[in-house]
Amino acid sequence: MKRTQILAAGAFGSILTLGAVLFAADKAEHPSALFKEYCIKCHGEDGKANTPKGSQLMARDFTDEEFQSSKTDAQLIETVTKGHEDMPPFGKKLSQEQIQSLVKNDVRGFRKK
Repeated sequence: MKRTQILAAGAFGSILTLGAVLFAADKAEHPSALFKEYCIKCHGEDGKANTPKGSQLMARDFTDEEFQSSKTDAQLIETVTKGHEDMPPFGKKLSQEQIQSLVKNDVRGFRKK
């Protein structure tokens, strides 16, 4: 009986720990340090591109639902990698993993919920 209680308590503790880890992962820093280093000058910390450089270059507003729904992740990854119009390419400065993270976590993170 005591062994069953110990096993049940251990399982319950593991479930609580896993929940805390998953909750913390959901609350990751947004925008990321990578976004702040490379993107904030044009797109702004809020993703709305209301910066002097963003206005000058007509940078995309990442909070715009029409923009968010009109682009696939693959299209955005290609744009960040190769550049587009006034946006410079970042394919030689950043790894593909970093670019994918910027698109999936930062750019998509500005989507209205």
